[in-house]
Amino acid sequence: MIDYIEINSQEGLEFKYKPEVPKLKLVGTLLLAESEDEEDGVLFLTQKQLNQVLSGKDIELKVQDDRWLPGKPLTKDQVKKVGLVEVDAEYMGRAGEFKCYEAVKVS
Repeated sequence: MIDYIEINSQEGLEFKYKPEVPKLKLVGTLLLAESEDEEDGVLFLTQKQLNQVLSGKDIELKVQDDRWLPGKPLTKDQVKKVGLVEVDAEYMGRAGEFKCYEAVKVS
């Protein structure tokens, strides 16, 4: 589930995947493959990776205060489709109550 997406403004993060490419910060509910648990978290990814995640899902994003938000609540079908996107990600640590991950590969 996507709460919002914004340009990453956090300093001091060391990205392993294409560190020179600007990252976006996706905040929402993440499904963890190893445990199949859902938890609130942050996924840092490139614009290309975000396009791969959203491709073919008919999800509209609207801009509000430098954040991209889903234009309308996602349907159950859209949630399923997003849930089927496999994202290889590395755990980066915690930022407040959120676990943070960096997307390495989207398939």
